[in-house]
Amino acid sequence: MRTVGLFGVLFGLGMAIIQDGTNKMPPIPSYASLKDPASLAAIACGEPPLQIILLRQGYKVDTVRDEIEAQRFVKAGRGPVIFKPIAAYGLYKVCSAGWYPVKPASATSNNLPPPPEKHLLWRIDAPYNKQDFPPVMAGSSLQFDPGRQRFGLWVSTAGFPNETICTEDILQVYDPRFKPNDRHKAHVIPARDASGKLIPNTYLIGWEYSTNNDDQDVVTLVSNVKPVH
Repeated sequence: MRTVGLFGVLFGLGMAIIQDGTNKMPPIPSYASLKDPASLAAIACGEPPLQIILLRQGYKVDTVRDEIEAQRFVKAGRGPVIFKPIAAYGLYKVCSAGWYPVKPASATSNNLPPPPEKHLLWRIDAPYNKQDFPPVMAGSSLQFDPGRQRFGLWVSTAGFPNETICTEDILQVYDPRFKPNDRHKAHVIPARDASGKLIPNTYLIGWEYSTNNDDQDVVTLVSNVKPVH
């Protein structure tokens, strides 16, 4: 695990230089300097914390201070919404992701919100769930057009069949593994480039489909969107 982790760090540093187009890199904090619960959970598993993953890819963000409340989105401008994986450090199982239209609040017979109407976009095959820039499987798509409607995003893993992690916390009620106070599983951060400049209408999302809350089971980038209530 340590050898793979070192290779991933070096690979990520090289990719960040390519993305930024310069030889200047944002400072990469040492693991010892990271004290937030998500980072400590990742380190305990021998995996890179979300903070390290994003910085080494050229995004100058603070995963704790920069997180915003963003559970629903609308398209920001013309063209499709881009939604793609940039890292995966979850189970060695097929991971899937997509979007769903936000439904009006309405009570069901058991007082639960309506379940998401999922639209599949892409899958990551099992062997590629411990790396940066995982390839997507054949037949996947990294873009979609929701029109003018509000929408949410979702991910799932074959390791936990019949469960879906959504950007809307309330929809985690369908995943009985999670306690009522542990349903915030999509951590949204406005994307900034290596110089710290905000990238318009672009957000990074650290996902948690497990229960240790290291928030990097899947890491995605979504662009051409705006958060809405």
